[in-house]
Amino acid sequence: MIKKVIISLLVITGIIICVNCDRKPVKKTQPDTPFASTPHKIVKEMLKLADTGKDDIVYDLGSGDGRIVISAARDFGAKGVGIELDGELIKESIENAKKEGVEKKVRFIQEDFFEVDIKDATVVTLYLLPEINELLKDKLLKELRPGARVVSHMWGIGDWEPDKILNAYDKTLYMWFVPDCANGDWLVVAKGRYASKNYNLKIKQRYQKIKAVLSDDKKTYEFSHANLYGNEINLYGSYAYKGKVTILSFEGFIRGDVIEGKAYIKEPDSLYPEEFMWKARRVRF
Repeated sequence: MIKKVIISLLVITGIIICVNCDRKPVKKTQPDTPFASTPHKIVKEMLKLADTGKDDIVYDLGSGDGRIVISAARDFGAKGVGIELDGELIKESIENAKKEGVEKKVRFIQEDFFEVDIKDATVVTLYLLPEINELLKDKLLKELRPGARVVSHMWGIGDWEPDKILNAYDKTLYMWFVPDCANGDWLVVAKGRYASKNYNLKIKQRYQKIKAVLSDDKKTYEFSHANLYGNEINLYGSYAYKGKVTILSFEGFIRGDVIEGKAYIKEPDSLYPEEFMWKARRVRF
Protein backbone atom coordinates (compact mmCIF):
# COMPACT_ATOMS: atom_id res chain seq x y z
CA MET A 1 0.00 0.00 0.00
CA ILE A 2 2.77 2.43 0.97
CA LYS A 3 4.63 1.52 -2.23
CA LYS A 4 1.53 2.31 -4.33
CA VAL A 5 1.11 5.70 -2.59
CA ILE A 6 4.77 6.59 -3.22
CA ILE A 7 4.44 5.64 -6.91
CA SER A 8 1.26 7.70 -7.21
CA LEU A 9 2.97 10.72 -5.64
CA LEU A 10 5.91 10.38 -7.98
CA VAL A 11 3.59 10.24 -11.00
CA ILE A 12 1.68 13.32 -9.80
CA THR A 13 4.94 15.15 -9.08
CA GLY A 14 6.22 14.28 -12.53
CA ILE A 15 3.05 15.65 -14.12
CA ILE A 16 3.41 18.90 -12.13
CA ILE A 17 7.07 19.22 -13.16
CA CYS A 18 6.20 18.65 -16.82
CA VAL A 19 3.35 21.14 -16.70
CA ASN A 20 5.65 23.76 -15.16
CA CYS A 21 8.29 23.10 -17.81
CA ASP A 22 5.77 23.68 -20.60
CA ARG A 23 4.69 27.06 -19.26
CA LYS A 24 6.06 30.15 -20.98
CA PRO A 25 7.97 32.61 -18.79
CA VAL A 26 5.78 35.28 -17.29
CA LYS A 27 5.91 38.36 -19.49
CA LYS A 28 7.60 41.30 -17.79
CA THR A 29 5.19 44.12 -16.97
CA GLN A 30 7.38 46.41 -14.85
CA PRO A 31 10.53 48.22 -16.01
CA ASP A 32 13.94 47.21 -14.63
CA THR A 33 14.80 50.85 -14.00
CA PRO A 34 12.64 53.51 -12.33
CA PHE A 35 11.65 56.30 -14.71
CA ALA A 36 13.95 59.32 -14.61
CA SER A 37 14.00 61.66 -17.58
CA THR A 38 17.21 62.95 -19.15
CA PRO A 39 17.28 66.79 -19.17
CA HIS A 40 16.67 68.20 -22.65
CA LYS A 41 20.09 69.88 -22.77
CA ILE A 42 21.74 66.53 -21.96
CA VAL A 43 19.65 64.81 -24.66
CA LYS A 44 21.16 67.11 -27.29
CA GLU A 45 24.68 66.54 -25.98
CA MET A 46 24.19 62.77 -26.13
CA LEU A 47 23.04 62.92 -29.73
CA LYS A 48 25.85 65.29 -30.69
CA LEU A 49 28.39 63.00 -29.04
CA ALA A 50 27.16 60.18 -31.29
CA ASP A 51 27.44 62.50 -34.32
CA THR A 52 23.77 61.81 -35.07
CA GLY A 53 22.56 62.75 -38.56
CA LYS A 54 19.77 62.29 -41.08
CA ASP A 55 20.92 58.79 -42.06
CA ASP A 56 20.78 57.45 -38.51
CA ILE A 57 18.20 55.29 -36.75
CA VAL A 58 18.26 56.07 -33.03
CA TYR A 59 16.98 53.46 -30.57
CA ASP A 60 16.36 54.62 -27.01
CA LEU A 61 16.16 51.70 -24.57
CA GLY A 62 13.77 52.68 -21.80
CA SER A 63 12.51 55.68 -23.74
CA GLY A 64 10.24 57.19 -21.06
CA ASP A 65 8.31 60.14 -22.50
CA GLY A 66 10.08 59.81 -25.87
CA ARG A 67 12.22 62.91 -25.63
CA ILE A 68 15.45 61.39 -27.00
CA VAL A 69 13.98 59.89 -30.18
CA ILE A 70 11.81 62.98 -30.69
CA SER A 71 14.89 65.21 -30.42
CA ALA A 72 16.79 62.90 -32.79
CA ALA A 73 14.06 63.39 -35.41
CA ARG A 74 13.30 67.07 -34.77
CA ASP A 75 16.82 68.43 -34.21
CA PHE A 76 19.04 66.02 -36.15
CA GLY A 77 16.82 64.70 -38.95
CA ALA A 78 17.20 61.07 -37.86
CA LYS A 79 14.58 58.35 -37.48
CA GLY A 80 13.83 57.15 -33.97
CA VAL A 81 12.52 54.11 -32.12
CA GLY A 82 11.63 54.24 -28.45
CA ILE A 83 11.32 51.01 -26.46
CA GLU A 84 9.39 51.36 -23.21
CA LEU A 85 7.51 48.89 -21.00
CA ASP A 86 5.21 51.42 -19.34
CA GLY A 87 2.04 51.79 -21.43
CA GLU A 88 1.19 55.22 -20.04
CA LEU A 89 4.60 56.55 -21.04
CA ILE A 90 4.10 55.07 -24.53
CA LYS A 91 0.84 57.04 -24.87
CA GLU A 92 2.58 60.19 -23.64
CA SER A 93 5.44 59.65 -26.11
CA ILE A 94 3.05 59.33 -29.05
CA GLU A 95 1.29 62.57 -28.06
CA ASN A 96 4.62 64.35 -27.61
CA ALA A 97 5.75 63.23 -31.07
CA LYS A 98 2.54 64.59 -32.60
CA LYS A 99 3.00 67.93 -30.85
CA GLU A 100 6.50 68.21 -32.30
CA GLY A 101 5.36 67.15 -35.78
CA VAL A 102 7.69 64.13 -36.01
CA GLU A 103 5.16 61.31 -35.59
CA LYS A 104 6.04 59.95 -39.07
CA LYS A 105 9.74 59.73 -38.23
CA VAL A 106 9.47 57.98 -34.86
CA ARG A 107 7.71 54.98 -33.41
CA PHE A 108 7.33 53.53 -29.94
CA ILE A 109 7.30 49.87 -28.92
CA GLN A 110 5.77 48.72 -25.64
CA GLU A 111 8.12 45.86 -24.89
CA ASP A 112 10.99 44.66 -22.73
CA PHE A 113 14.12 46.04 -24.44
CA PHE A 114 15.99 42.81 -23.69
CA GLU A 115 13.51 41.07 -26.02
CA VAL A 116 13.52 43.57 -28.91
CA ASP A 117 15.79 43.09 -31.93
CA ILE A 118 17.93 46.23 -32.23
CA LYS A 119 20.00 45.29 -35.29
CA ASP A 120 18.65 48.21 -37.35
CA ALA A 121 19.94 50.81 -34.89
CA THR A 122 22.92 52.96 -35.83
CA VAL A 123 22.76 54.84 -32.51
CA VAL A 124 21.57 53.43 -29.17
CA THR A 125 20.97 55.68 -26.16
CA LEU A 126 20.84 54.57 -22.53
CA TYR A 127 19.92 56.11 -19.21
CA LEU A 128 19.71 52.99 -17.08
CA LEU A 129 21.18 51.57 -13.91
CA PRO A 130 24.81 50.38 -14.21
CA GLU A 131 23.88 46.75 -13.60
CA ILE A 132 21.31 46.90 -16.42
CA ASN A 133 23.93 48.40 -18.75
CA GLU A 134 26.24 45.50 -17.97
CA LEU A 135 23.50 42.96 -18.66
CA LEU A 136 22.88 44.68 -22.02
CA LYS A 137 26.54 44.51 -23.06
CA ASP A 138 26.42 41.16 -24.86
CA LYS A 139 23.20 42.11 -26.66
CA LEU A 140 24.70 45.38 -27.89
CA LEU A 141 27.88 43.70 -29.14
CA LYS A 142 26.01 40.82 -30.76
CA GLU A 143 23.11 42.58 -32.46
CA LEU A 144 24.49 45.98 -33.48
CA ARG A 145 26.46 46.39 -36.67
CA PRO A 146 30.14 47.38 -36.50
CA GLY A 147 30.38 51.16 -36.34
CA ALA A 148 27.09 51.65 -34.53
CA ARG A 149 27.38 54.08 -31.62
CA VAL A 150 26.17 53.56 -28.07
CA VAL A 151 25.75 56.56 -25.77
CA SER A 152 25.07 56.31 -22.05
CA HIS A 153 24.07 59.05 -19.63
CA MET A 154 25.84 58.69 -16.27
CA TRP A 155 26.98 55.06 -16.34
CA GLY A 156 29.50 52.87 -18.15
CA ILE A 157 28.93 49.39 -19.58
CA GLY A 158 30.79 46.94 -17.36
CA ASP A 159 34.44 46.49 -18.37
CA TRP A 160 33.88 47.78 -21.92
CA GLU A 161 35.94 50.99 -22.00
CA PRO A 162 34.33 53.94 -23.83
CA ASP A 163 35.83 55.50 -26.95
CA LYS A 164 34.74 58.98 -25.87
CA ILE A 165 33.85 60.66 -22.56
CA LEU A 166 32.16 64.04 -22.35
CA ASN A 167 31.43 66.13 -19.28
CA ALA A 168 28.39 68.31 -19.96
CA TYR A 169 26.37 70.37 -17.47
CA ASP A 170 27.96 68.48 -14.55
CA LYS A 171 26.96 65.13 -16.09
CA THR A 172 29.21 62.47 -17.59
CA LEU A 173 28.35 60.96 -20.97
CA TYR A 174 30.03 57.89 -22.49
CA MET A 175 30.17 56.79 -26.12
CA TRP A 176 31.29 53.51 -27.72
CA PHE A 177 31.78 52.39 -31.32
CA VAL A 178 30.65 48.79 -31.73
CA PRO A 179 33.81 47.01 -32.95
CA ASP A 180 34.13 44.53 -35.78
CA CYS A 181 36.05 41.29 -35.22
CA ALA A 182 39.73 41.80 -36.07
CA ASN A 183 41.10 39.01 -33.91
CA GLY A 184 43.21 36.28 -35.49
CA ASP A 185 46.06 35.52 -37.89
CA TRP A 186 46.03 37.21 -41.29
CA LEU A 187 48.06 36.73 -44.49
CA VAL A 188 48.87 40.11 -46.02
CA VAL A 189 49.78 40.96 -49.61
CA ALA A 190 50.81 44.59 -50.25
CA LYS A 191 51.17 45.62 -53.90
CA GLY A 192 53.04 48.80 -54.83
CA ARG A 193 54.06 50.39 -58.09
CA TYR A 194 57.38 48.60 -58.24
CA ALA A 195 57.14 45.71 -55.80
CA SER A 196 54.91 43.39 -53.78
CA LYS A 197 55.40 42.41 -50.16
CA ASN A 198 54.07 39.50 -48.13
CA TYR A 199 53.52 39.57 -44.38
CA ASN A 200 51.93 37.70 -41.53
CA LEU A 201 49.71 39.87 -39.31
CA LYS A 202 48.66 38.72 -35.84
CA ILE A 203 45.94 40.68 -34.02
CA LYS A 204 44.75 40.19 -30.46
CA GLN A 205 41.51 41.94 -29.56
CA ARG A 206 39.51 42.87 -26.46
CA TYR A 207 36.44 44.86 -27.43
CA GLN A 208 37.81 47.74 -29.57
CA LYS A 209 41.31 47.49 -28.08
CA ILE A 210 43.78 45.67 -30.34
CA LYS A 211 47.44 44.72 -30.39
CA ALA A 212 48.97 43.98 -33.79
CA VAL A 213 52.28 42.41 -34.83
CA LEU A 214 53.52 42.29 -38.45
CA SER A 215 56.26 39.94 -39.61
CA ASP A 216 58.01 38.81 -42.76
CA ASP A 217 60.80 36.29 -43.28
CA LYS A 218 63.34 38.74 -41.80
CA LYS A 219 61.82 40.87 -39.06
CA THR A 220 58.91 41.30 -36.69
CA TYR A 221 57.31 44.68 -36.00
CA GLU A 222 54.86 45.49 -33.22
CA PHE A 223 52.68 48.46 -34.12
CA SER A 224 52.94 51.25 -31.55
CA HIS A 225 49.52 52.59 -32.55
CA ALA A 226 46.70 50.13 -33.33
CA ASN A 227 43.15 51.43 -33.48
CA LEU A 228 39.79 49.89 -34.36
CA TYR A 229 36.69 52.04 -34.93
CA GLY A 230 33.81 49.85 -36.03
CA ASN A 231 35.21 48.08 -39.09
CA GLU A 232 37.95 50.68 -39.73
CA ILE A 233 41.43 49.62 -38.69
CA ASN A 234 44.56 51.80 -38.45
CA LEU A 235 48.05 50.49 -37.70
CA TYR A 236 51.23 52.54 -37.38
CA GLY A 237 54.78 51.95 -36.27
CA SER A 238 58.22 53.51 -36.83
CA TYR A 239 61.52 51.82 -36.04
CA ALA A 240 65.09 53.14 -36.05
CA TYR A 241 68.20 50.96 -36.24
CA LYS A 242 71.74 52.30 -36.74
CA GLY A 243 70.42 55.61 -37.96
CA LYS A 244 68.05 54.05 -40.50
CA VAL A 245 64.29 54.33 -40.14
CA THR A 246 61.48 51.98 -41.11
CA ILE A 247 57.89 53.30 -41.20
CA LEU A 248 54.82 51.09 -41.50
CA SER A 249 51.35 52.63 -41.80
CA PHE A 250 48.33 50.49 -42.70
CA GLU A 251 44.73 51.68 -42.92
CA GLY A 252 41.78 49.66 -44.15
CA PHE A 253 38.31 48.26 -43.63
CA ILE A 254 37.32 44.82 -42.35
CA ARG A 255 34.72 42.93 -44.35
CA GLY A 256 34.27 39.50 -42.84
CA ASP A 257 37.55 37.62 -43.19
CA VAL A 258 39.12 40.20 -45.50
CA ILE A 259 40.79 43.56 -44.83
CA GLU A 260 41.51 45.95 -47.71
CA GLY A 261 43.07 49.39 -47.77
CA LYS A 262 46.16 51.50 -48.33
CA ALA A 263 49.59 51.18 -46.76
CA TYR A 264 52.60 53.46 -46.65
CA ILE A 265 55.91 51.67 -46.18
CA LYS A 266 59.34 53.25 -45.86
CA GLU A 267 62.27 50.88 -46.02
CA PRO A 268 65.54 51.76 -44.22
CA ASP A 269 67.34 52.69 -47.48
CA SER A 270 64.52 54.73 -49.05
CA LEU A 271 63.98 58.46 -48.58
CA TYR A 272 60.18 58.49 -48.62
CA PRO A 273 57.33 56.06 -47.89
CA GLU A 274 55.93 54.19 -50.89
CA GLU A 275 52.20 53.69 -51.30
CA PHE A 276 50.82 50.14 -51.46
CA MET A 277 47.37 48.64 -51.80
CA TRP A 278 47.07 45.88 -49.23
CA LYS A 279 44.72 42.97 -48.74
CA ALA A 280 44.66 40.54 -45.82
CA ARG A 281 42.83 37.24 -45.49
CA ARG A 282 42.12 35.71 -42.09
CA VAL A 283 43.44 32.18 -41.83
CA ARG A 284 42.83 31.55 -38.12
CA PHE A 285 40.87 33.11 -35.27
